[in-house]
Amino acid sequence: MAALSQQQFICRKCRSLSGAETLEEMSQGGFFCRCTECGARNQIVVTGESPSRPGVLPVLGLLD
Repeated sequence: MAALSQQQFICRKCRSLSGAETLEEMSQGGFFCRCTECGARNQIVVTGESPSRPGVLPVLGLLD
């Protein structure tokens, strides 16, 4: 897991802007972040940006 402090994403379930506090790696590859509002697991695209360059991470979809 990688810690991020300035990256954010828009949750696909509740549509709130959520901080990407940690990236969790999926067993089949890829990463997801849990929404801080509803707890939904959003599959995200790691863009290579660092916490010193804040931005909104693209969300591919929700995980079951």
